[in-house]
Amino acid sequence: MRVPNEESEYERRAVERLVFFSDAVVAIAITLLAIDLPVPSGATAGVFWSSARAHDGVYLSFLVSFLTIAIAWSHHHDAFKYARRTDAWLRNATTVWLLTIILIPSATKLLTGYGHDTPSVHALRWGFYALLQTVQAAVLFVMTRHMASHDLGRQDAAGRAGAESGWQSYGTILGFGLSIPVFFATTYGWVLWIVMPMLAARVDRARRRREAIGSDRA
Repeated sequence: MRVPNEESEYERRAVERLVFFSDAVVAIAITLLAIDLPVPSGATAGVFWSSARAHDGVYLSFLVSFLTIAIAWSHHHDAFKYARRTDAWLRNATTVWLLTIILIPSATKLLTGYGHDTPSVHALRWGFYALLQTVQAAVLFVMTRHMASHDLGRQDAAGRAGAESGWQSYGTILGFGLSIPVFFATTYGWVLWIVMPMLAARVDRARRRREAIGSDRA
């Protein structure tokens, strides 16, 4: 039978292993993004830049997915920085979250290399990418709520556990989720990927200001 101190150390190591494993998978996913990047070629500067411009869509997709994975990792870091123990449900949910992350390099390839497909096929390709991001953010949001409701994490100075990562997930879920049906009407559904997270961030900042004003008055 473990004494309390031993139990606490065991739980701390379990959280660290889960976080380290997640970090490793995220690093692998980011690395996989760069493996298939085309290398420009040409004997002259003009030919070289023409070769690079021919693959500009590939480079842009790489940057979008790199930022997407980096932001997802940042949100995961915010969700787990107060974690003090884990359970089987949280480990299984983390596995699902990592599945969505490791699929991003393959999904990125759907965004490039075609260009002459029908609007429906375009919507399916970009919609799948958006769906992947929506599921990723939704799973992280549920994980955050699970940690708070099952007392798996410490609270921050404001008495919240993972609240900031919850609001970050709102923007991602709304931006990518709403873009899925929009892609069937227009190719500019990706605009929501930018607008909705920015809007959610503004709402979160306004909420924090109201809370700060309320606490000062109290």
